[in-house]
Amino acid sequence: MHQKQVNVLIVDDRPENLLAMTSTLQSPDYAIVTAGSGEEALRLVLKDDFALILMDVQMPGLNGFDTVKMIKSRELSKHIPVIFVTALSHATEHTVRGYEVGAIDFVFKPVHPAALKYKVEQFVQLYADRQRLKAQKELIANRTEELQAANTLLLETTRELRKMEALARVVGETSVDSILVVDAEGKIMSANPAIKPMLGYQPEELMTKPLSVLLPDAEQWFGTSVKAQEALIGRIGRISEKQAVRKDGSTFPTEVQLGEARIEDRSIYVCSVRDITERKLQYMRLEEAVAQRTSDLQGANARLKEEMQERSRMAEQLKSSYDQISDILESITDAFYALDANMRIHYLNGSAEKQIGVSLNMAYGRSLWDFVSKEKSRTFELVQRSIKEQLPVKEELYSLLTGGWIEVRVYPTAHGASIYVTDTSEQNRMKLDVQYSQERFYKIFKASPSLMGIQSLSDHSYLDVNESWVRHTGYTPEELIQGKADLQLTVEPQESQGQHYSVDGEGTVQDLKVSYVTKAGEVRVGLLSTEIIETLGEPCVLTVITDITDRVELEREIARLDRLHMIGEMAAGIAHEIRNPMTTVRGFLQLMRAKKTLPGREILDIMVEELNRANGIITEFLALAKNKTTDRRLQSLNGIVGAIVPLIQAEATLAGKTVSMKLGDVPQLALDEKEIRQMILNLALNGLEAMEAGGTLTLATYTDNEGTMLEVRDQGHGMNPNVLQKLGTPFFTTKETGTGLGLAVCFSIAARHQARITWQTGEVGTIFCVRFPLHPDMEDLETGHAGILASIHTS
Repeated sequence: MHQKQVNVLIVDDRPENLLAMTSTLQSPDYAIVTAGSGEEALRLVLKDDFALILMDVQMPGLNGFDTVKMIKSRELSKHIPVIFVTALSHATEHTVRGYEVGAIDFVFKPVHPAALKYKVEQFVQLYADRQRLKAQKELIANRTEELQAANTLLLETTRELRKMEALARVVGETSVDSILVVDAEGKIMSANPAIKPMLGYQPEELMTKPLSVLLPDAEQWFGTSVKAQEALIGRIGRISEKQAVRKDGSTFPTEVQLGEARIEDRSIYVCSVRDITERKLQYMRLEEAVAQRTSDLQGANARLKEEMQERSRMAEQLKSSYDQISDILESITDAFYALDANMRIHYLNGSAEKQIGVSLNMAYGRSLWDFVSKEKSRTFELVQRSIKEQLPVKEELYSLLTGGWIEVRVYPTAHGASIYVTDTSEQNRMKLDVQYSQERFYKIFKASPSLMGIQSLSDHSYLDVNESWVRHTGYTPEELIQGKADLQLTVEPQESQGQHYSVDGEGTVQDLKVSYVTKAGEVRVGLLSTEIIETLGEPCVLTVITDITDRVELEREIARLDRLHMIGEMAAGIAHEIRNPMTTVRGFLQLMRAKKTLPGREILDIMVEELNRANGIITEFLALAKNKTTDRRLQSLNGIVGAIVPLIQAEATLAGKTVSMKLGDVPQLALDEKEIRQMILNLALNGLEAMEAGGTLTLATYTDNEGTMLEVRDQGHGMNPNVLQKLGTPFFTTKETGTGLGLAVCFSIAARHQARITWQTGEVGTIFCVRFPLHPDMEDLETGHAGILASIHTS
């Protein structure tokens, strides 16, 4: 059996970690798939199935905890085991959070290669065993269905064959007509017992003899000539008078009817021969009587003819009614028994035959209790009571014969009783299942911590609510059911335009953020989900509200504290950076006041330089302002890069470094040339400072499906992970003389251009990528407004 490729996913934002773990875990038993971020891991999980995921915790963008949480929320991927491979401390809060989101284990760096390899192989083996077990189950289920279908078909065919054989045997043995079966050459294959009294032959004597021995005219019906075949076809189904020859040579008049049947692509013919000698004699005597008394018998003859026609019509109606009743009884799934006053069987339908395991031909005329033990049968008592009291009787009981629950209905008749037996085992099981399901639903409904209520779709009235609903809203169940409560459900503005929510049957909602008003007038917030259900035959809507008021308040408080924290950090940074030049200027001024003399030119230059430095810090800080207006026009990004490169090259040459350009074919963009030049210069100078002499700084532009890209790539030693967490934060710098505003200004400029800055760093260098959108927002193009905090969050 072909085994599907087993995959193991390794997620880590550091390429060197991916390379090391891939080399350690390389095996012919499974394939290693790598992802450099949580977003890439989610895309891979959507496309393929994995036996195991080794997940790093600290990653840019989606961290490991958030990535695993999203994987476990998806039905098709929640079964994938996840092991966190992390350099985090062994603190309890980290491991607890990992297990909460769905991890099964933690591996702490540095990793022991052999232990990790053995652990991965065990999970791969478990995955392979599950896949093989699943395939075997599917194969067994398919084979079982095929065997059950074949067995059912075999049982039905066998029952039909038995019925037809019994019917043919009874008809052949009890018929007064001679019935002969002949082959395509006209030779007799079998004959019924009526042959002896009618023609004087034993049935065995006629075997292989031609039919023309008995019916001379039959000689022209069989043969290979076209005329013989046409004559044979013309005789099929027709009744004709022919002279038959007895064994003693005497002849007599008969009615002959020929029928055709096909067995295994071979034709055989059934010839029915009826002796009409007596009828001929009666006709002759009748003709003589008619000749003698024509006038007297004309009226009687007419009445006799009408009576015969009426009898024939009634016989046809009776036969048709019998056939219809027989078809009805055979089509019902209930077992049907027709008994006489002595409880002998007169009729069984197919279901009854199957139930007692005997055919109608074998059971006819015998007591039902020959096949069913009346000592252990409650049915025996019911039949006796029904016949005695001449009243219908119905009772449900457990049958040892069928090994399940049945419903017995007995109806007394003029000559005995009719019994209907219905198998109710499945019906009882379904009733119990429904009862258990309703009980479980009601327990969940009542005990759920979420607000749960059931409303009628016809008049929107409440049918029932749980304890959480009463506790949160303050309304009693009676007030809700009587329509005396109004929660004023309103969809939150961020979900829509604040319209009121109304119950309808057009669809359902999932986790819709709404607000509702309690009986005390308090406005609370929750996530609304609805589902259409049916209760006591009435369509209703199940409303579930998860109250998140406390969580919303907590999120607001955290956001407020975050803003205060950032304001504090920025204020401290501004104060620190500006106080240094102010301290220098103030010292010189105090010295001038004490000496009462003007300082030298070099002192004045230092004071002016310090004031210019303070002014530069303020200018860079103002560049972060989110309401700064930009002058954006459609122009070439490559042109701006080409214009700024000579300045960057001059700086690189002084430090023994080089600059390389790889400009692709990119469309014109709506850009503010001064701001883009400043952003490129800041990123390039950072890259040059990160490299040692001999390194190359590369500036590249290109276009992909997500937009136009500007890349600044250096060959430095990469950034420290602790630095990455604060990247872009105002006044955070690793340089001795830096202000910490360069990258923050870049993020602000990118945000005003609706662009996004991302980065990749490692031992071979760092790449900063500015991604400009394909279709920028025209409103932002006109106003040029963007926020530094939004840009940092997006990055």
